[in-house]
Amino acid sequence: MSRGAPTRFARAMRYVSVLAVAVLVGIVGFTEAAYANFPHFRTFEVSLTGTALTGIAASDSGAEVAAASASVASTELPDLLFTWTEVGVGRPDVVYLLQSEVTATFGCVNAASKLPQAGNKITVAAPLATEATLTSDRNGKISGSVVLDTSSVFPTGFSCPSGQTLVALSATFAQNTITDTTNGVTATDDDIVVTLWP
Repeated sequence: MSRGAPTRFARAMRYVSVLAVAVLVGIVGFTEAAYANFPHFRTFEVSLTGTALTGIAASDSGAEVAAASASVASTELPDLLFTWTEVGVGRPDVVYLLQSEVTATFGCVNAASKLPQAGNKITVAAPLATEATLTSDRNGKISGSVVLDTSSVFPTGFSCPSGQTLVALSATFAQNTITDTTNGVTATDDDIVVTLWP
């Protein structure tokens, strides 16, 4: 055997080394691809926002919010701010469906800011939804923040007697849900209850 020729053992070791590196690269590539195709919400929160919150105490989602002052009378409900982070998104563009079940009570107040009769109230329930399309970064991550408008929740066909003003008294935002419709992933946050008038 010549001095420069590799031995059978050395050739076998080289082959095993090359094979091990190839297997390792394949495993790492498969793991990254699998993770990129495993979309899930890392965080998801729904909170209140909008001009209807003037004079209202701040609150975390899932808590009851009480009116801080009776000086602001309005038929407006707070809007909902959906904030989330989704990771493992395999496609660049993702369509999100944001939903909430809103139940709001409206009533008539007199010039003294009192509810003169219990019968001068009406409760309206309505499902609300909106869609948003966001683009993931190169790591398959999307951070979103979208407002769900609640202005369509209003007591149509209901009016107050002369000298009284219609105001929003309270609202409940239930089944606050986000769905990644592109990948079929859903997350839900706690209900929010808000008192808008004492």
